[in-house]
Amino acid sequence: MVIVTTRMSDVAKMVKTGDSQIQLDRLGAKNFRDFFDACVSTKHESWSDHPELIEIGEEIMVKLKCSPLAAKTVGRLLRKQLTLEHWRRVLESKEWELQTSDNDIMPALKISYDYLPLNLKQCFSYCALFPEDYEFDSKELVHFWIGLDVLHLGDQSIRIEDVGKSYLIDLVNYGFFKKNEKDNGRHYYVIHDLLHELAMKVSRYDCLSIQISKVRSVHIPPSVRHLSIFVENKDVEDIITYKDCEKDLDALDKRLQIENIRTLMLFGENVESFSKTFGNLFKKARALRAIFLSGASYIVEDMWQNFSKLVHLRYLRIKGSYHFLETDLPGTISRLYHLKILDIKDSRDCPIPSRYLSNLVSMQHFLVPGNNSLHSDILNVGNLKLLRELRRFEAKKENKGFELKQLAELLELEVLGIYNLEKVKVKEEAVAIKLIQKHHLQDLVLDWDINRSNKDPIGEENILESLMPHSNLCKLSITGHGGDTCPSWLGMNLSVKTLESLRVSNVSWKTFPPLGEMWFVGEHCKSCIPEQSFKKLKRLELEKVPKLIKWVGNGPSDLFSHLEVLVINECPELMELPFSHCAGYEQDVEDNMTWFPKLEKLQITDCPKLSSLPCVPWSSSTCRAEIVQAGSDIERLSFRGHILEIKGKDTLDSAFWRVLAFHNLSKLQVLQVTTCPPLSLVHLEKLSSLEHLWINDMGDAFCSAEGDGQYGANGQRLTRLFSYFPNLLIFRMFKCEKLTGLGVVGLHKRMEALPRPPSISVNQVEEAQVGQHEQQGARAEEEIAAAATSEGVLLLPHQLQDLSISDYQNLVLCPGLLDHDEDEGRTGGGGLQGLSSLTSLWIQRCPRFLSSYSSSSSSSCFPFPTSLEYLYLIGVEGMETLLPLSNLTSLTELLIRECGDLKGEGLQSLLAQGRLTKLTVRETPKFFAGSEPSLPREQELPSSSSKLQELGTDDVAGLLAAPICAFLSSSLTELNFSGVKEVERFTKEQEETLQLLTSLERIGFSYCDKLQCLPAGLHRLSNLKRLDIDTCKAICSLPKDGLPGSLQELVINDCQGIRSIHKECLPNSLQKLEIRRCPGIRSLPKVEYLPISLRELVVGNRNSEELRRHCRKLIGTIPIVRA
Repeated sequence: MVIVTTRMSDVAKMVKTGDSQIQLDRLGAKNFRDFFDACVSTKHESWSDHPELIEIGEEIMVKLKCSPLAAKTVGRLLRKQLTLEHWRRVLESKEWELQTSDNDIMPALKISYDYLPLNLKQCFSYCALFPEDYEFDSKELVHFWIGLDVLHLGDQSIRIEDVGKSYLIDLVNYGFFKKNEKDNGRHYYVIHDLLHELAMKVSRYDCLSIQISKVRSVHIPPSVRHLSIFVENKDVEDIITYKDCEKDLDALDKRLQIENIRTLMLFGENVESFSKTFGNLFKKARALRAIFLSGASYIVEDMWQNFSKLVHLRYLRIKGSYHFLETDLPGTISRLYHLKILDIKDSRDCPIPSRYLSNLVSMQHFLVPGNNSLHSDILNVGNLKLLRELRRFEAKKENKGFELKQLAELLELEVLGIYNLEKVKVKEEAVAIKLIQKHHLQDLVLDWDINRSNKDPIGEENILESLMPHSNLCKLSITGHGGDTCPSWLGMNLSVKTLESLRVSNVSWKTFPPLGEMWFVGEHCKSCIPEQSFKKLKRLELEKVPKLIKWVGNGPSDLFSHLEVLVINECPELMELPFSHCAGYEQDVEDNMTWFPKLEKLQITDCPKLSSLPCVPWSSSTCRAEIVQAGSDIERLSFRGHILEIKGKDTLDSAFWRVLAFHNLSKLQVLQVTTCPPLSLVHLEKLSSLEHLWINDMGDAFCSAEGDGQYGANGQRLTRLFSYFPNLLIFRMFKCEKLTGLGVVGLHKRMEALPRPPSISVNQVEEAQVGQHEQQGARAEEEIAAAATSEGVLLLPHQLQDLSISDYQNLVLCPGLLDHDEDEGRTGGGGLQGLSSLTSLWIQRCPRFLSSYSSSSSSSCFPFPTSLEYLYLIGVEGMETLLPLSNLTSLTELLIRECGDLKGEGLQSLLAQGRLTKLTVRETPKFFAGSEPSLPREQELPSSSSKLQELGTDDVAGLLAAPICAFLSSSLTELNFSGVKEVERFTKEQEETLQLLTSLERIGFSYCDKLQCLPAGLHRLSNLKRLDIDTCKAICSLPKDGLPGSLQELVINDCQGIRSIHKECLPNSLQKLEIRRCPGIRSLPKVEYLPISLRELVVGNRNSEELRRHCRKLIGTIPIVRA
C-alpha cells in the first residue's frame, strides 16, 4: 500500500485509485485548544494564569483555523511576551485581513515572520533557494549563511560559527525549522512546505527559484540577486522537451540581470545536460559570492567560461562529480582570494590541486572527501590563519613548506591531524606548534608511522610531552608512539579532564592515562592515579596494545559512568576487562556492567586470551555489541537491537552461552547461530518474540544439553525447540548433518500444545494458550515420539512463511503421513503441505531431498503447499518431472539449477493453470527436452493461457528446439541467455524459433564465453525495447541486419571484442545507449547519424578516454550525457 498526502485536490485526483481519497479534517476545538496551550505556555508559566489574555487568546485561536502549524509558529511568538499589549499587536495585525479562505493560514505564518529579528529573517528567507523538503545539516546551513555574509558578530570573542548555530536554534524555537533524527542518530533540519512557501513569498524581490520548464512563465523582478534553478527529469524526457527548455534558458538573460546575481544554486541530477547553456548564460555573472552545485557531473569550464574571474566568490560547494579542462587550474584557484568556504566533501573524482591553496587567506573551511589527502598536500598551510579544519598535516613531507612551525599561527583550528611525527627529532619543534594556545581545538590526532624502522623512545616521549593541547580538547587520538609512558598531561598531571573521546593505538606504554588499574607483561600493577580522572569521557578505544594483560575496575567511577562507546582491538595478551570476572561467573559480570550505566556500544576484536566477556545485551534498552575472535570460544558475536548473530568455535560446551543475558532478549526478533553448542531449553522460553531463526553448521545442535536428557535428541529436540517460538515465520538451516528427514507437525495440533519442560509453570502455560486438552497433548507426544523413532526427523511448525535449507547430503522430505493422522481426513502427499502459510522455499545442495517424488508418484502426492509463491531448487535430484509441482497454483517464480535429469514434463500445465511469471533453468540439460506436451489435455492449452513473462537459461539448444516457445509466444516479455559455455553461433533453426517469441520486450546475452555474434533476425522482434550484452568477449560486432525499430535501450558491458558501432546498428527509436568496459570502442557515428530519439548516453570510466572525450562533445546535443 502506498499513502500519498497532499494539500492540492488536483494531485489527489490524479493519484487516487477508486474511492480511496480521504479528506483530513482540522483538529477539533478541544484538541486544538490543548495544542495551543502547549505552544504558548512555558515550563514555568501558563497563559491561562493571565486572565487578561483569555479573551484575546480566544480571538487569536479563531484566526488560526485549528491549524497545528499556525498554532506552533504563532504560539511561540505569543509566549515570548505574555502581555496584553504584545498579544493585542498580534491580533490587530493587518496580515489577518489577507486571509482568502477558512483554510488559509499564511497570514498567521507571516505575522510570526514579521516578529522575527532582522538577522533571523534574512537567514530564513534565503532558505527559499533550496527545494521543498530539503534536509539541512546544521554545519551546511551555517556555512551557507557565512558565504552569504548574513551572520553578524556583536561580540568579537564569539566565533561566527557559534553565531550561526545560535541563529538556527532560535529558528527552531520559533517554529520555522524542525529538528529531526535519522536512524543512524544524525540530526537534520527541515522546513514545512507552507513555511517554505512563506520564505519564497517574503524573499520574492531578492530571491528567485525557478524550474526550467517554467522559465517562460515566471515573473522576474529586476531586483533579484539570488537565483536557484531546478532541473527535473521531465525536462530531459525527450529531445523536443529538452530543446524547448534549452531555448527558454537561452532567452533568460534578456529578462534577468545576470551581472547583478550574487548567489547561484543548481539542483537536479541532470544539470550537466544544460551545462553549456548555463555557461553562456552566466558569462557575465562576475559578481557571484556563493555557488552551490548539487547532484550532477560537471565540466567546470562548460558552466563558467570565466571561472578564473570570480574573484568575489566566498562560498563554493559542489555535490557530484566534476573536472576541469583548464591547464592553469592552480593559478585559477589561487586567485579566489575572498573564498571562505570550499566544500567538496560530497564530490567524486575530485581534481582540485590543493597544493596552491595557501593564497586563499580568507579560507575558513576546506571540506574534503575520503582520506584527507587534499589537506596534506597544501604547501605553506600556515598562511591560512583562519582555517578551522586541517585533518591531515604530514610533518616534513617536503624540505620546504611542510615544517611543523607551519601550524604555529593556525589558532582558529577546531580539527587537526599531525602525521609523520617520527620525523620530528627536536622537542623545540613540537613546542613551536603552540597547541596549548589553540583553545578552539576540539579534535586532535597525533600519529607516528607504525612501519618505521627505528624508534627513539626517549626522544618520542619528549616530543609527545611537548605537544600538550589546550584543556578544552574534546577528542584525542594517539597512534604509534614509541615512548614507554603516556605524557604527564594525559596521566599524572591530567589537563584534558573534559575529554570526550580517547583513542590509543600501537603504543607500548607501561603507564596509561587514569582509566583504572592496568597490568602489563613483566610489570606489576600500575596505579590508576586516583586523584586524576576524566569527567566526561564518552568514547574509549584501545587498539594494538601488545603488553596489556589486565584492565581492572575497582567499582563505579566518573570514568565508567559516562562511557557510551568502548572499543578494544588487537590486544593479544589481554585476559581481563573491568566488566569481566576472573572466575567467569555470570552474576558477577552482570553486576559489573552496572558500572557502565550509559554504555551503548561495545566492540572487542582479536583478544584471544580474554577469559570472560560481558553479558550481551547488558541492558534491555538499546545497545550494540560486536565481539570477534575474543576468548577461546567466540568467533563472532553481533548484537544490534532486535538482531543477534553468534558464531562459536569447535569443542564447545554449554558454558558458551553464559555470554548472553537471555532475560534481556525478550524482544529479540532475529537469531543466527553458527557452530554453537546445544542451547539449554531453560533459556528458550525467553525468546518468544523470535521471528527469524538461522541455524548453520551445528552438527550437535539437536543433542540434549546437560540436564535436558529426558527430552530426547536430534530431530525431536529441535522440533520441541520450535514450541518456544510461536511467532517464528522465517527458518533457515545449513549443514546440520544429523538431520535425515523433514516433515510438518500435524494440522490437528498447534506447536504451542507440545509438552514443555518442567521449569515452566502452569500459569505460564495457560498464558501461552497451550495444553488445551489432555488428549491433544498425548497425540502431540505421540507425534514427537514417532519422529524420534526415525533418528534425525525434524517436524516444522505450521506457521512458517519462509524456509531455506542448504547442504544436507542425506536429508529426505518425508512423503507419507504419520499413522495416527490417517483418520484426520487429510489429502495430498504429506511433505511440506502442512505449512499452509509458506510462500518462499529455498532448497540448495540437498541431492536426496525429493528422492521420494518421481514421475511414477501419484499425481495427488505433492511435496509442497499450494500457498507457495517462490520456489528455488539448486542441486536437488530425484524428482524426474515437474508433475509433483502441478498443485502450485500460486507460484510466481521458479528457479531450477543443477537438478540432474529433471525434465520439464508438466511445465505447460503449471504455466497455464498457475501464476508463474518468472522461470530460470540452468545446468539442468534435459529440462527442455522433456517440456513437450505429454498429456492430451496439455496439447489443447491455448498459448494465451501462459502468464510467464521472464525466462532465463543457459540451454540455447534445448529451449529453441522445444515446442514450449510457441506456447510462450504471446506472454514472454524478457529472455536471458546466461552462462552459455559452448555455443559459438545460433543455428538457422534456433534463430527462426527465437523469432516466434513476438511478445519479447527485453533480451539479454551474458557470460556467453564463445558466442561470436548475436542471432540473426533480431530486427524482426517488433516489440523488443531493450538489448543487453554483458561479458560476451568473443562478440566482435552488432548484427549486420540491424536491430528492431522498436528498440529503446542498448546496453553493452565488458565486450572487449567490439571495436565500433555502425550507424545501421542504432535504430531511430533508440533512447538510451550505455557502454561500459569496452576499451575497443573509440568513437560513435557522427552526430548527424545518431538517432534523433537518443535521450541518454552513458559511457563508464573504464572505456577509452578517446570515446569519453567524443561523448562529452555531445553535451547540449543529447539531453543526458554521462561520460
